[in-house]
Amino acid sequence: MTSVDPDTRRSRTEPSHRRALLTAGLTDAGAQREVNEDRFHLDVARGLFVVIDGVGGQAAGGKAADVALSMLRERLERETGPVSNRVREAIAIANNEIHRLASTRPEWEGMACVLTVAVVQDGKATIGHVGDTRLYRIREDRIEKITRDHSPVGEREDARELSESQAMRHPRRNEVYRDVGSEPHDSGDPNFIDVDEIPFESDSALLLCTDGLTDLVDSSSIARTVSRLAGDPGAVVRALIDAANDAGGKDNITVVYVEGEGFAAQTASRHAPEGDATRRHTDFTGRPAGAGVERSSARRRQGVRLALVALLALVIGIAVARLRPQWFQASWLQTSPVAVTPVVPASDDRIVLPTGSIAAAIRDAPEGSQIVVEPGEYREQLVLKDHVRVVSRVPRAASIRLPATAPDAETVPAVLANGLSAVELVGFRIVGDSATPLPVGISVSDSAISIADVEITGATGAGIEFSGRGAMTVVGSEIRDNPGAAIIVRNGASPRIAHNSFVRNGLSERSPGALVIEKATAPLFYRNVFLGLNPDSFATLDAAARMALARDNWFLPAGARRPNRAPAPSRTQRKR
Repeated sequence: MTSVDPDTRRSRTEPSHRRALLTAGLTDAGAQREVNEDRFHLDVARGLFVVIDGVGGQAAGGKAADVALSMLRERLERETGPVSNRVREAIAIANNEIHRLASTRPEWEGMACVLTVAVVQDGKATIGHVGDTRLYRIREDRIEKITRDHSPVGEREDARELSESQAMRHPRRNEVYRDVGSEPHDSGDPNFIDVDEIPFESDSALLLCTDGLTDLVDSSSIARTVSRLAGDPGAVVRALIDAANDAGGKDNITVVYVEGEGFAAQTASRHAPEGDATRRHTDFTGRPAGAGVERSSARRRQGVRLALVALLALVIGIAVARLRPQWFQASWLQTSPVAVTPVVPASDDRIVLPTGSIAAAIRDAPEGSQIVVEPGEYREQLVLKDHVRVVSRVPRAASIRLPATAPDAETVPAVLANGLSAVELVGFRIVGDSATPLPVGISVSDSAISIADVEITGATGAGIEFSGRGAMTVVGSEIRDNPGAAIIVRNGASPRIAHNSFVRNGLSERSPGALVIEKATAPLFYRNVFLGLNPDSFATLDAAARMALARDNWFLPAGARRPNRAPAPSRTQRKR
């Protein structure tokens, strides 16, 4: 699974292999830009592929793209419901979160993005699209543009009022009339998201890209490059980005390439001259591009080797697919059973046994590490670390308690995140009782953190306390039976709190309430279940925020088992 590193000018391409798919992705700032606002993601195990082009300039466009990628992954990695519905929901969630955040800081005003998502499963591709990023399908020497540009010029090109070359040179080429983030939208809005489902045969390929490629390299040249380098996804994406830069590189350039297992063989058989033993490739500018095609017997041997590698990769892909937790859903919301799937550790993960220390593993972990914790009880405080993911191998089977010697103060948290970025905590129980008091379950300050599938119980002060700035998210968790507040939001924090259940919190007479939201904060509550509460409990929110709260969440009386209704989910502009 690969996502772009937004802090680099040129990201590495990381080809991934599994049975039926060869893929690679690459992004580049271009020859004329210092800042890269494009993002991409490829996850072969889930068949998930994304390109995003930020709109807004400098930090704003990049921020919009980052938020969109985070929201898309959050929804699409939770594989519940029909694929087309998931794609619509994911894009709508991303849209509304970008729109919300744009109002919190002046420098983010007007930020948005355009994007294309493809989910490849069972011989078909489900595509979600907004804007002028593109998805092409290549098969039998034909390249077909599947998405339509939501732009005045693109509309004329699709209607054949303009040729492709005329559209590429048009002065209004960079205007779009649909984007993700500039206006609030529901997932069902008819004039927002295009969703298509197309066949994806084993002898075809898909190419997702931003307009940094298609403004400078025409589709026939793209098809020739793909055909010439079929079987080497990394070479495909590198060659296309080099072609765009050679043509001027006026914008950020991003390419994600997905190839079926039979595409290279079919392409080679169509292009190899009859009776010719080998073939030397050159690209469309005439430059040499590497090795030729082997004799047919060598190709058969190579095919056998690739098949064996693909089979091994399939096993690895299944393991990777299970690295993300099954999101918890409260029992009264389930429409079908939710499996609890243990994590399958990767070879480079750090494993913590019940006799070991999670805190020590975090201290010693380099950036980019994943720490997998075996079931058991761990009596220690965790101080999280930049770019480190901490996950319970079996969801809710690893419990964290403060040690009995911990100071009995209302501010001591079991888990602390302070001034961090790109941190994840997944699948833990955080527990307090009279023997091992728990003042605060998780304390988050000025951090970008994702908290998922946790259970917090017994906290005397707060289950989770948020303060300061940062992209803070708590998803799919259960916060219950806490004498103190379930959530406290302080000091301008704007956490996203989605798909959680809140049951029997604020039980102590000393507690200020089940939820405490200070003024000048901007939390977003989406698709949560609140048992025994109502929107009036959120007294510090203004009337509009309480209306949104009532619309987008379930509020159930104590003892209720199932909601009687499901809440609703949540301009032409020049891109540069």
